[in-house]
Amino acid sequence: MTTKPTRREILAAGAVGAAAALGGPFARRALAAPEREISVKPTLITLFLRGGQDALNAVAPYTEGRYYDIRPNIAVPTPDKEGGALDLDGTFGFHPALRGFKALYDKGMLAPVVCVGSKHPSRSHFDCQDFMEYGAPGDKSVRDGWLNRYLQATAGPHGPEGEFRALALQGRLPRSLRGRYPVLAVPDRMGFGGRRRTGDEDVLDLFDPLYKAPPSMDKPGRTGERPDEDDLTVSGRTTIATLRKLEEILANKPAGREIAYPAVSGRLGQQFKKAARVIKSGQGLQVVGVDWNGWDHHINLGVPAAGNQYFDMLARLDSAVATFFEDVDTMKNQIVLLIMTEFGRTNAENGNRGTDHGHGGLMFLVGGKVQGGKVYGDWPTLAPGKTYQNRDLAVTTDFRTVMSEVLYGHLKLHPSRRLFKGFEDEKKLGLFA
Repeated sequence: MTTKPTRREILAAGAVGAAAALGGPFARRALAAPEREISVKPTLITLFLRGGQDALNAVAPYTEGRYYDIRPNIAVPTPDKEGGALDLDGTFGFHPALRGFKALYDKGMLAPVVCVGSKHPSRSHFDCQDFMEYGAPGDKSVRDGWLNRYLQATAGPHGPEGEFRALALQGRLPRSLRGRYPVLAVPDRMGFGGRRRTGDEDVLDLFDPLYKAPPSMDKPGRTGERPDEDDLTVSGRTTIATLRKLEEILANKPAGREIAYPAVSGRLGQQFKKAARVIKSGQGLQVVGVDWNGWDHHINLGVPAAGNQYFDMLARLDSAVATFFEDVDTMKNQIVLLIMTEFGRTNAENGNRGTDHGHGGLMFLVGGKVQGGKVYGDWPTLAPGKTYQNRDLAVTTDFRTVMSEVLYGHLKLHPSRRLFKGFEDEKKLGLFA
């Protein structure tokens, strides 16, 4: 007795067949035995908190009296008080919503970098995001993202190495991944159930007739060449085949343990879950881009307590990141998460119990090989004369210093490759051994 194959089986067979037709490393991986040992390459995930995440409440300088003087309504209390900061080193403390971050810090896996950013004076979201993603403060002639330049610089002699080498886990590519190297943007509707959301479930099917090759007249069962075949058609067909394969990866639980992502982690948790599944699939993922908008808190930054918008956003970030690193625990030495934002906020609260666009900001690095458990960056204090224009945190570490240490220390970019135009490395922070 025979049974009709399921759609999932048909998709899997079609994706593998398409991979074989495309040739190269994608085909070899698709046809390899599923029981093979997974070899994980050094992987970088970048999370951009868009809007200007408030550095002073995420990592609070709770020993400075001036912090409480200029933020009388929104400052994080000292560690000895209810809802107080989670002490790190006797000087700084995490916001109380960042308990998962604190656990990673205590394990030596998480490193905050304070007073980091661009030395360009702009306070425009758009300019500062572009400067950071292109890795070129003040230079609008640079149009390839810093991560795309890395992908170009390390591509094999025969071109791109695999469709899943780089992904943006969102519908549009962030500027950091835009450039000559092809990178796949993954729509949100592509989830874990083997089908896209109702209403969108046949989007790929609708595009099939536009790109698929017709049956061959000479060789039954095979496809021939379209008379209008061009690079766009080939690219479209390749993209559809790749998305089909990705759909299968996301629809099937990986071998071994997979941690449940709690509801509090929200959409961000689901994006990290997708990243974990692709990493575990052994497809050679190396670079992932994730965005999260909404960090422009001009009003109601609020007393740190559950139910406050800023508290709840930090709690979601905390849950997603902590769960992800629990999920990929056996691979943590090959993974680094870099969390960034375009600038910090004003040191003093405004009249709406929020903060305005500032200058110096904050980065986090998380990973098994990160030299965590300490706060990095020169801290000039909040004293008068020590701040930028007497209102913001100074920038004492160029953001490209952090990016460079990730590129050379984690992704093992050859020291001869210089990806940041006109930038000479400052003193090393020592984020990697």
